[in-house]
Formats: sequence, C-alpha cells, structure tokens
Amino acid sequence: MTTWAVLATGPSMSQAVADAVRGRCKVAAVSDSIRLAPWADVLVSADRAWWDFHGETLDFAGPRYGVMPDFHQIKGVERFKAPSGTNSGLLAAMVAVSLGATKVLLCGVDLHSPGDHFFGRHPAELKSTPAKRLEVFKEQFARYRPKGVEIVNCSPNSALRCYRMGVLEEELAR
Repeated sequence: MTTWAVLATGPSMSQAVADAVRGRCKVAAVSDSIRLAPWADVLVSADRAWWDFHGETLDFAGPRYGVMPDFHQIKGVERFKAPSGTNSGLLAAMVAVSLGATKVLLCGVDLHSPGDHFFGRHPAELKSTPAKRLEVFKEQFARYRPKGVEIVNCSPNSALRCYRMGVLEEELAR
C-alpha cells in the first residue's frame, strides 16, 4: 500500500500535522501548506493567482502541479489534466493517485468557512473562496472515487463527509 497525505490549507492544518506525516508517507502540499512542509514530495495549487503571488514557491525542489489552462506561463508548473474549476485539495488527491497512491489521507480539508485557513486570511491580492464554491468543492470530492484507492478524511470536524473519517495517527499506524 502506498499512502499519501494531502496537506490542505484549512484551519485544522498545523505544523504538528505536517510533522506527523513527515517520513511516514508521501506528501502533497496544497498551496500555502508548503510553508509547513517544504520537504513535501509535490506542491499543488489549482489557483493561477496563488502561483503568481507566491513566486518564492518556485524554489521548491519537487514537482509542481496546477490545473490552469495557461499553466505553461508559470515556470516549473506542470499542468495536471483535471476538469477546470477543480479545487486544490482534490487536485492534490488526484495527483497523489496518479503517482501511485492507494490510500490518501486528507488533512486540513475543513470546508466550513470561506477564507479561513491555518494562516488566517489571504492577503488582499488573493481572493477568498465564496461560500457557494465550498458546496461545489464538496460535490467534486463526492464524485471522486478512484478504483482501488481508499480516501480517509483526517481533518477533525470537517464539513466534508463523503469519505470515511479517521484519526491521522491511527491511519498512519495501519
């Protein structure tokens, strides 16, 4: 079994969560969670504005993936073929599965309140996700059921309920 952790940016993400997965499984950092896990295996963001604003992430040594149609204009970001509008957390899970994941642990996928992140609010230059998009994100996750892959939501109190809920330490120990 190849386990991957998706480190998203919801309020439940923390340095402790990132530290817990380090060296215990493969890791896909989502957008700003790269600050907590600069050693991640891959960096994923579906947001073109995020890539533009966070130029420092281009120093990340691993593969970088986006879903934007104009991805080729961002140095070092590979376009991952996924439906336009795919949210970054789901995109990270898709990337992990494409790289061989048979178990995906979702961390920091809270989907409660738009604009709430482990680091607070985005700077004014970046838009927060509108509340109605969170419902779309939940629907996107619910439709994603890759054959032979177990997806476990390890984000405490997450609003995403389409996958089995789990405790990160317990899932890593399995």
